Amino acid sequence: MASLHGPGLLVDTLMDPVLTSTMVAELKPATGTGGGEGRIGAVVFTHPDVDHILGNQAVSMEVPRLGDVKAQQDILAQAKTLHRMRFTVNLGYLLWQALQLIGGPRLLPSLPGWMRPRALQVFSFANYAFKLGGFNLHTIDADKLPAFAKTIQTGDEITLDIGDASPLPVKFWQMGSIHSKSDSVLLLPQSRVCYTGDLLFIGIAPVMWAGPAKSWVTALDDLLKATGEDWLFVPGHGPVTDAIGVQHVKSYFEYLHQAVSENCADLPLMQPELDETCAWRTLERMPNQLKEHFHEPERIVICAVIERVALRTGAPAKVDVKFKLQWISKMSHPAAYMSN
Repeated sequence: MASLHGPGLLVDTLMDPVLTSTMVAELKPATGTGGGEGRIGAVVFTHPDVDHILGNQAVSMEVPRLGDVKAQQDILAQAKTLHRMRFTVNLGYLLWQALQLIGGPRLLPSLPGWMRPRALQVFSFANYAFKLGGFNLHTIDADKLPAFAKTIQTGDEITLDIGDASPLPVKFWQMGSIHSKSDSVLLLPQSRVCYTGDLLFIGIAPVMWAGPAKSWVTALDDLLKATGEDWLFVPGHGPVTDAIGVQHVKSYFEYLHQAVSENCADLPLMQPELDETCAWRTLERMPNQLKEHFHEPERIVICAVIERVALRTGAPAKVDVKFKLQWISKMSHPAAYMSN
């Protein structure tokens, strides 16, 4: 069992170096002098999604980075395509500004009916790219994405040296390809705290990029069995929660599995062109109780498409940044920005 020592542990970074620098500056210094970065003995990455890794360079490169081998492989692959993502976002950002000059989504009613679906896709993509353009993507150095000093695996332990107090063990648990290509959690048994990465979205509907839903349900079941009702869970998105919050997310994916398997039984799984039909049906039949727990419930449309892909191939879906941008932008609706 590996044992690594440090004064503190940073779990993931933020979407860009500027945001991450601001977060690090807010940390209280370990000795009462210097910046908050002095508290960081290592950075552990729960998974390789861009909103958790792109702020990496804001933390001194002397601080070791840790994570599992599959996450490292995906991060290295993303480093090679970062310029494409940046170009796509910049293009969409400029397109949205141009569309605003000529009326933007207000033009939709005046367009011929056959043009509107395609125009809506363009408007939605440009609007989402405009929002992403608010991040400081131009400051990201592709050569400074996380490079792990050590890859770790389930059972490895990171020991935090917190001064006069007893050392604090942190257990690493690699749970597989579920939300992303590799998802891990960190357990602090003495503190009864779990850092879940994006296996938990609290208050906003989760997005699944790998799947299938049964794997997510199994992972949360295992997590609940390994913890307890008195534990706190730090999600990848949303506020800190308890076991009830974990149960809500579990219910979301239990419904997703049931909806795609049963409600879409009349839509042959081997026909990919029917994936979107099933996805919208899944949203339409989503119980109100679930919708009350999750803001932006329309995100389940993405999950349903991924669920069909995973079930069809018998393995977690494999999607790229282009696919993610395409589907997240589809969730934008013109009514949400018609007045902008």
